[in-house]
Amino acid sequence: MAEKATYSFPLVLIGLAILGVLVAYGASVILPSKSVSASYGDADNGKSISVNEGTTVTIILDENPTTGYAWNMTATDGLSVTGDKYIQGGQPGLVGAGGTHEWTIKATGKGQQQLAGIYRRSWEPLTGSEKTFALKINVV
Repeated sequence: MAEKATYSFPLVLIGLAILGVLVAYGASVILPSKSVSASYGDADNGKSISVNEGTTVTIILDENPTTGYAWNMTATDGLSVTGDKYIQGGQPGLVGAGGTHEWTIKATGKGQQQLAGIYRRSWEPLTGSEKTFALKINVV
């Protein structure tokens, strides 16, 4: 007489659980998330990008406030600055050593948006030769 398989039901459940995890992982890799974040920097100056509404992007630019130079960033109404921080490079407290400035920007309004910045000393008059950064963001 043949023995009954008493462990087949738990094995089927384990198999289905593993299959579910694999399918969920595959979907997360293949299907883009609405809030996927990407980073942009100096090499992206002047470019146009498209993002979904609700997506956040990070802008990373070199900055050296110890010499008086800093970025003055502006954004159109459909972009919201949710993070703004300077990260010191090199040894802490080293005068003249620069770092990076990072802004986290959330796309909050559909349409053509603009992020623009000028790198300058605030007390000096504008000459037109200042370094600038611009990123056109189409929010869909």
